[in-house]
Amino acid sequence: MFKTTIKTRDGREITVREPRKNDLNEQWIFIKRQIKDETADGLLTTKPPSLEEEKRYLEKRLRQIKNKKTVYLLLERNGKVVGSALIERKFGRQEHLADVGMAIDKDYRRQGLGIKLMDIILDLARERMKDLEIVYLECFSYNKPAIKLYKKIGFKKVATIPDAGKNKGKLYNKYVMMYYL
Repeated sequence: MFKTTIKTRDGREITVREPRKNDLNEQWIFIKRQIKDETADGLLTTKPPSLEEEKRYLEKRLRQIKNKKTVYLLLERNGKVVGSALIERKFGRQEHLADVGMAIDKDYRRQGLGIKLMDIILDLARERMKDLEIVYLECFSYNKPAIKLYKKIGFKKVATIPDAGKNKGKLYNKYVMMYYL
């Protein structure tokens, strides 16, 4: 089971590790915080999952980790989940692809965690997911900090889907960005 420690720019120690079954409540609390947080611009969902839905989600992800179909990491500080990232492999004719997503609590953003977390999860995906060639993500055009971060890592914008997202009553484009491993 993967586990390491990283530091924020202001010196806080953060544990980066794979999830466990007993993370259910903390993970559920984290996702609910992200949905309530109006600055968490990248989330696709606006409705918090029930505890049962989150339990099924976590159980599915743990199976996928075991079968090397997913790399999933949590950021933890003092027993509290403050971030997560996930790379999930596609199947069949898209088996060379995986999609990636990341979320970090408001109080931990702009502290260098995003780039560190993405570097770690991309390295783990290279190591664990044989023949994986491309990681991609979708990002709304209004999420400028995320776009800047992904470009810094090496993601390239390859497509724009017009009016694919709606935030506060306004339509926004969605970008598809790819990273070649």
